Amino acid sequence: MVKQHRNNLFNDCDLSVILENVCNSIIPQIEAIPEEEFFAASKAELVENVIEQNSIKQITLLEEKICIRKPVLCRITPAGRVYRPDNTQDPPDLKDGIITQVEIPYSGDKRLLVSRPSMHYKHGGPSFTIKNDRIIKHYVRPLYSDPKAFKHHFLRNYEKINKYLTWQAHDIALFDGKLREIVTTGVADRRLKGRTINLHLPSKDGANEFNPIHVRSRLSLVHKSGYCRTPVISNEDFIKAIRVLRHTGSSFERTPAIYSVHNDKDLRNILVSNLNTHFAGENNEDLFSRIGENGFKVALANQSALIGKCSTWHCTEALVYTLNSLFHEELCPACKVALTIFNRTEENFSSLLKHIRKLLIEHPCLIRLEKEYADNEWHTVINTRAELNQQHWMHLMIFNLYYKKAVDHLHLNDAERKFFAAL
Repeated sequence: MVKQHRNNLFNDCDLSVILENVCNSIIPQIEAIPEEEFFAASKAELVENVIEQNSIKQITLLEEKICIRKPVLCRITPAGRVYRPDNTQDPPDLKDGIITQVEIPYSGDKRLLVSRPSMHYKHGGPSFTIKNDRIIKHYVRPLYSDPKAFKHHFLRNYEKINKYLTWQAHDIALFDGKLREIVTTGVADRRLKGRTINLHLPSKDGANEFNPIHVRSRLSLVHKSGYCRTPVISNEDFIKAIRVLRHTGSSFERTPAIYSVHNDKDLRNILVSNLNTHFAGENNEDLFSRIGENGFKVALANQSALIGKCSTWHCTEALVYTLNSLFHEELCPACKVALTIFNRTEENFSSLLKHIRKLLIEHPCLIRLEKEYADNEWHTVINTRAELNQQHWMHLMIFNLYYKKAVDHLHLNDAERKFFAAL
């Protein structure tokens, strides 16, 4: 078995994988260019812009800037390693040593320093540490050893690095040709399609209501003076966010085998990513932020205008605990709440919905059930234990991720059948 060193250069991943991923992303990039911008530019301008954005800049070692730091004295073991004592007593046979740090500045794409070219040494490149725009090597040797040996060792490493870079240059040259071909073809194909034609796509009967937003909509947080400058998200904007959550949760339900394997944190991250895809703050920054393992919020100056939570159904006690922990929080005045629950274990989903609805209605913090959007979605008004005189909107949605796995039945092969038949 060959020992693989953690800091070996050109050893972590295949360069071909990086280059192939870039090639696969070209057509989606071309299709994502806004229509007006795409047809306003010439074909040559589009091709050069896309190529420039996706080109891989080769590593160049800045040989004239190679430097050696001031050597540092140390103690080394018989194996030639730096001794770092665990206590004040030195073990036997330690020798005086010296550590010399050599730094090689470079320019280019840092990923190339850890990427294997299509032709490469079997055991990877020399062991160096990558720090920002330098690759660093610490050479340890006995104090009175011949400096020529250290220099020879470094030059061998340096030659090996240059050999890898030469092999990478061969792969990148082939990639550059392929990249230009893909970009040129992709731009030409999109121009042949011409401008898009707007079509009216009516919703299917029974489909969940959702208003797709093709650009990020601005959701403004405003200060409400009556609440001592407390941030408030408007009722209309809250409903817009609920539509996105509803649409995303419904897509989970359509493929439960895919999404049921994710934990609450993963599902929360998907929901928040979709929300930030649709909505932005005043300066086009992400508006929804993640908190804890399964929460998210919209906040201004550390005050939350909206909080959300993603939780899996486990049992009655767990849901009551989730609600109680939420209602015991000190919510900002006019803070709105979005709660999503995922069912993974209960096959009879309709019975579960009735049970959850009963738990919700009977909870002492519930003021009223404002509206039932569907069997799995309720809009309510609540108060918290901390502030009984304050009322908050809480929207609860339950999504069914139950997936019954097929049971594989064991079958005997011919040899096993013959064996048991002979018994």
